[in-house]
Amino acid sequence: MSPAHEKLRALWLSRQPACDERLVAFVVPASGMECDPELLRGWLRESLPHYMIPDRICALAALPLNAAGKLDRGALPLPDQPVAPARPLRVPQTPVEQAIAALFAQVLGARPDSIDQDFFADLGGHSLAATRLATLIRREWPISFALRVVFESPTVAALAAYVEHACIDGPAGGTIPRQPRQTGAEPAAPGRPVAHPFT
Repeated sequence: MSPAHEKLRALWLSRQPACDERLVAFVVPASGMECDPELLRGWLRESLPHYMIPDRICALAALPLNAAGKLDRGALPLPDQPVAPARPLRVPQTPVEQAIAALFAQVLGARPDSIDQDFFADLGGHSLAATRLATLIRREWPISFALRVVFESPTVAALAAYVEHACIDGPAGGTIPRQPRQTGAEPAAPGRPVAHPFT
């Protein structure tokens, strides 16, 4: 794939059997530039689905080409960059973190092991599950909460911080109380607009 990043000249994503079928990014930095793996992953997350975010990054002087001028996949080197170690698990501490972790469990069928786990990349969430999560959050707290927030802040920790700030910035600057948990399916409140999937 051709990069659209000022620090890259070339980028190729490939699943490597020698690396347990992990997705590897082979990159050719622009002249005088260095490749920061975490910055590259952050850039890729802006345009690629979570399952296409590479586990390993391998920087090359140039992509190997065959006689026809096409990529020689067999000549790609085995990346020596280890998979980044897992971050320490953090359990929910605040009432908001605990409530959102419970909503994750309600939507995904299992409670996350850490408040830093990504709703999509780590827990298998998808757009429909994200829509349901956003709906449940709006039912729990009377705040303005767009679906895009789930995509931009897809962890319990990040969503809890967003909700807490939104509550503080509520009407008259007062804290907005958490709504009583609703049981069973209930119709939407009259006049409440339906959130667009990507607003």
